[in-house]
Amino acid sequence: MRAAGQKLYWPPVHPVSTSERRALCAVLALALVLWAWVCLPAIAGQRTFFLRDVFTTHLPLKAFGARELAHGRIPAVNPSWGLGQPFRGNPNALPYYPGNLLYLALPFWSAFNLHYAVHWLLALFAMAALARGLGQSPASALLAGITYAGSGWMLSALSFYNLLTVAAWWPLVLLGAVRGGRRGIALGGIACGLALFGGEPVAAAIGLLPLALAAVSRHGLRRGTATAALIAALGAVIALPQLVALLEILPATVRGASGMTAEQAADYALPAVRLLELVIPFPFGRPTWIGPAGVWAVSVLPAVPLFLTLFPGTVGLWLALAVALRRHRAWTALAATGLALAILGGGWGPALARLSFGLFRFPAKFLFLFALSLPLLAGWGLDQAIASRSCRRVATVFGVLGWVLAALLLLARPTLLVAATASLTTAARPAALALVSTQLTAWIATCIVAGTAFLAAAWAAARGKGALVAALQLATLVQLYPLVATDATAPYRHPAPWQERLQANFGHPPAVFNELLVAPHWRPEPPYHLPPGPHAVAERLKASDLGPAPGVLHGMTYPLAPDLEGLQTLALHDLLAPLPKRSWAERALWMRLTGVEAAVLFEAPETADLTLLDRAERAAVPSGLYQVRAPLPPVWWPHRLLPTAPRAAAREAVVNAGDPLEAAVVPRPLLQTPGQVRLLAETPDRIDLEVDGGGGVAAIRRAWLPLYRAEAEGRPLPTLPVDLALLGVEVPPGRHRVVVSIPAWPEWLATALALAGFLGALYALRSKPNQGSQEEGDPAPQGFSDLQSLVRPPRS
Repeated sequence: MRAAGQKLYWPPVHPVSTSERRALCAVLALALVLWAWVCLPAIAGQRTFFLRDVFTTHLPLKAFGARELAHGRIPAVNPSWGLGQPFRGNPNALPYYPGNLLYLALPFWSAFNLHYAVHWLLALFAMAALARGLGQSPASALLAGITYAGSGWMLSALSFYNLLTVAAWWPLVLLGAVRGGRRGIALGGIACGLALFGGEPVAAAIGLLPLALAAVSRHGLRRGTATAALIAALGAVIALPQLVALLEILPATVRGASGMTAEQAADYALPAVRLLELVIPFPFGRPTWIGPAGVWAVSVLPAVPLFLTLFPGTVGLWLALAVALRRHRAWTALAATGLALAILGGGWGPALARLSFGLFRFPAKFLFLFALSLPLLAGWGLDQAIASRSCRRVATVFGVLGWVLAALLLLARPTLLVAATASLTTAARPAALALVSTQLTAWIATCIVAGTAFLAAAWAAARGKGALVAALQLATLVQLYPLVATDATAPYRHPAPWQERLQANFGHPPAVFNELLVAPHWRPEPPYHLPPGPHAVAERLKASDLGPAPGVLHGMTYPLAPDLEGLQTLALHDLLAPLPKRSWAERALWMRLTGVEAAVLFEAPETADLTLLDRAERAAVPSGLYQVRAPLPPVWWPHRLLPTAPRAAAREAVVNAGDPLEAAVVPRPLLQTPGQVRLLAETPDRIDLEVDGGGGVAAIRRAWLPLYRAEAEGRPLPTLPVDLALLGVEVPPGRHRVVVSIPAWPEWLATALALAGFLGALYALRSKPNQGSQEEGDPAPQGFSDLQSLVRPPRS
């Protein structure tokens, strides 16, 4: 306890000389130069991030969302993807995130990439501010920020629009818990709300553990628990529209109804052997590259992992270990817990499925605990290394070992090359030699970099040069440059030639099916024979073959898009899952039913319903453009109904029914009389029909969801699934104007409550505490000076 009347200055004052301050500014400037080198061309729209989910998931969603936001809408469904996959509440779409306003002010490519650039930068400053809040010196805080933003975990998160958002805001959530008091809760609550708006609920839920640790370790059990609970509650109130929308869509989706399987948990767990990545950036090859530099240990990395490497930087790892076993044991335990749960989670698949109601399918996400803890331990370790000779002696030993190991590998290189290729045929030997040679070169370079970094860091720490230690950590993290891949936007700015041809034929952007989008894949072999290097070449080839990136930007739709997120409707999932084992005749039938007009295939289909329009060869692989015969119109009136209740039986009934315009399968017996239906107007969340006849079912080419409400002249009408997955409306006899819509009043009510919570938190954040009434843990009157104090500590 402090003496009566004594002011508590926060963050703690650490004397910094003018020369050290300049050195810190130089290191921060160097980090910003590296950031700008990658991000400024992307912000300008000249280049774009593209790896993994950037193009496969987030670009199609954000393109649709930006187009709808320009019309003043945040729709419940996305008709351009999977016949109306849920959009409002989709954790991958970030429909309510305030950053979406950028799409109204900037061109798409600039707004899209600015999200990645800004949140990557925010992650650095947020972690540095948290480290300052925990009492670390400016040099230590800067090192913590660089370690967090430059780690393999964070660079992997650059592939996930939503996970990156949580990662950027969560250190500020913890900072609010450390500050405590009214203003601390307001800061933490606002940051928590923005993180939840970011749409990655699993990562945010995992982040509650470090939130509790930060609050309890600073304020004690009772006050700390209350502080953490209030921050989480305020964040939930601010993000209420996203949470309400998510709860609305979950029951009707695959993730909410079927959940995760134990096999999925095992697939997405962290193999223990990957702990080697803590020391070597890519011990098994680069998981996002093709050719000799790519993955060689396919038994360890059979597929691209969720987090591409665990590497936290050589210097950062040494500094974290310097304090891990002596001090800050709670944060050490948190980091170890993250690693352990990521590894063991695969064996606890059934338990994870039950505890998370089937929503959790990536045990590797527990690495968030490790990613948050290790930078803080590294920051504390810097002060320890400067003060402790034994700590520096350990770094010197490690440095010498790194050079010795590099020398041994260099001497053994010829022997290893011969041993690795001795049993291979003459034809296979050149490729194997290139692979082994490339990997050995990478290992030798890593050992040299690590040894040099250890020796230099020990020298700098002995002389109290914290800024130089931070610069050395930044230098070791530069080895992860392959993870920060961008591609020029020019190849994606215009429709592909095949799209232009189809658009000329149909008079509108086509609805297409691309065989590359099927999950699981129909074809076991890779679609293209790609040259060595990053996957940018593959993305350009996919764009030429009418892939969704950038097809959705040019108006194309994908009715049979795969369920990559577990958020498709159950019925549509039942439609897609068996297709790989079915005949081309049945595949073509489902294309017709879902309105597919053209298909890009890598084999010749054996059916008259698909007519070849053109062929092309891309990367030594032929692809064909096919037109689908007589796809169904947006709405139609079936001539007769076939009642079939079980979903499995309904599928077979649809296949055996013949012409889909003639007969439709429904889940219960209904009377179908002659009639006609006409589409009057259509938006994502509303469909206006004119129906005239003796009563029956009008069919709509949309994925059926229980969220849809139908009415005619103010009277509610029942909706039901038609042909297993499509939307139907029971219409009474006579002439009616039928409106099918998804109500938005729950989200509007949630928005009002969220706005009230945000304004209240903002008022609490801006207001100053009364003099003399400051509680321990509240910030000092000078306000939020954390970022500024990285290079200029607050006055005492």
